[in-house]
Amino acid sequence: MLLLTCMGIVSSYTLIYIIAVLLLLCFVLVICLLVRKFKKITLRYRKIFSTYRQRLNDVKNTLIEEKQSVELHREELLAQAEHLLELNIELERLSLVASKTDTAVVIADEKGRFTWVNQGFVKLYGYSMGELISEVGKDIFAASNELNLKPMVDRAIELKQSLNYTSMVITKSGERKWVKTTLNPIYDDKGKIRQYIILQTDVSELKLINEKLRKLSLVASKTSNSVIIFNQEGEIDWVNEGFHKMYGYSRNEYIDKFGKTFKDFCIANNKIDSLNDVLKEKKSISFIFSFNDRFDICKWKQTSLTPISNDQDQLTNIIVVESDITLIKEAESKMQEQKEKADKLLLNILPEETAEELKSKGKATPRLYRSVSVLFADIQDFTKLAENLTPEELVHDLQTYFSRFDEAVSHNFVEKIKTIGDAFLCVGGIPMRNKSHPFDAVLVGLHLQRIIKELGKDREERGQRAWQLRVGIHTGPVVAGVVGQQKMTYDIWGDTVNIAKRIESACIPGMVNVSYSTHEIIKDFFECEHRGKVLAKHKGHIDMYFVHRILPEFCENNDGITPNNYFKEMLARL
Repeated sequence: MLLLTCMGIVSSYTLIYIIAVLLLLCFVLVICLLVRKFKKITLRYRKIFSTYRQRLNDVKNTLIEEKQSVELHREELLAQAEHLLELNIELERLSLVASKTDTAVVIADEKGRFTWVNQGFVKLYGYSMGELISEVGKDIFAASNELNLKPMVDRAIELKQSLNYTSMVITKSGERKWVKTTLNPIYDDKGKIRQYIILQTDVSELKLINEKLRKLSLVASKTSNSVIIFNQEGEIDWVNEGFHKMYGYSRNEYIDKFGKTFKDFCIANNKIDSLNDVLKEKKSISFIFSFNDRFDICKWKQTSLTPISNDQDQLTNIIVVESDITLIKEAESKMQEQKEKADKLLLNILPEETAEELKSKGKATPRLYRSVSVLFADIQDFTKLAENLTPEELVHDLQTYFSRFDEAVSHNFVEKIKTIGDAFLCVGGIPMRNKSHPFDAVLVGLHLQRIIKELGKDREERGQRAWQLRVGIHTGPVVAGVVGQQKMTYDIWGDTVNIAKRIESACIPGMVNVSYSTHEIIKDFFECEHRGKVLAKHKGHIDMYFVHRILPEFCENNDGITPNNYFKEMLARL
């Protein structure tokens, strides 16, 4: 019984287990079915989302393109707005010109009816537009008929051309005026007249001028000046008595020799390049020219060429008026010769820069130069040498020496200041400032010693005693310029000048003696010898150096004083 009971209990648990397993399997099955269904739904919605994403991208791209198009359209609108603004400004300016100009402006519509006149019209005629219509009619055809101009207006419209004419009008106040009129038909793209613009200018003054010219022609026939009139074809039409006096030719004789046209006249006067100015540009020109008359006498003339135009701006005549200015030119030539002589003399006394300042301002202001090289040269024992010479011989010898010295100075960009007896003073670095002045001054010193030696040999050959030269150079600041009002001379002042003189006095004849300041600049290019500190009067002991020659590597032909190209290039770069 117990066994049966246990078996029953076991069977019950087994059944429950089986049922639980079955329920679990059903649950799993349901879960699987739900998962499968969820996957299908997920896949379906994924496809839907993908489709919508693609559509969204397409919409996005479309929006980007539309945005770009809008930006482009915006830029076009801005450009159009700027263009319209420029057009408005231009229209404002044009309207200002049209309304405020003294030129009368009349606008008519396509049927020729007057629609607008400016203030210039009112100023010219004294009529308002209403008064104009009541006076001459409501359109240009009635007005042209009133003024006996209808055939000309009809022809201009028929040929689609602007019309220019000059006529006399009577203003509202009864004043008579000559008016130049331009009728401009304005056409549309189809060639139909859209409106008419009429411009009118008061040319009464020009008419008066033409009348004055007619009267002046009477004067031209009697004047001593030569007058030639060329006609509309450019041929000589008339000459006056003054022409015969100036050239010695009659009209026909002149034509036979030089030609009858205005071009021939220009060729004879070497003014062929002026043809366009006179014939096309209608400009008056004047020139001065030399010529030989019939008797081969050289003369100078001043010629004026004046083109004359009619009311239609067509060239009708060219008037040539010529004056004999031979006496004036001769006087000018003599004055120029005297001026050149005076300028040359002034340049021999003063540097060019100072001379120009003196001529332009009447004075020359002294200037400070912070660095120049002063050269003093002095002939040894000149007083004793001069005792054995007559005054004429002494002046001749000094002229010979100092002329050669001047050549050496001018070839080395050094300015000669003056000579004092047998002393010679020059300076580098003025009036044109430069950095090569110590080299220039030393080269001059070496040249002066060579000149002295060359001339000394000539003197010895003549049985005379050779002269010897001391040269001193110092670099420093000076003041240079012209002082005083009478017998002005260009001079230099400063302690640099005094030191240069002391260095020259301490020099041995035949040598070039330089100071420490000069030596420090030129030492790498010249063969120098240090003398030590030498006592100078009132200056104490000064470092001095003898300069013997240019270093061989910088010398052209080993003469010691001719620089080679490298040396010259170095100086040019300073």
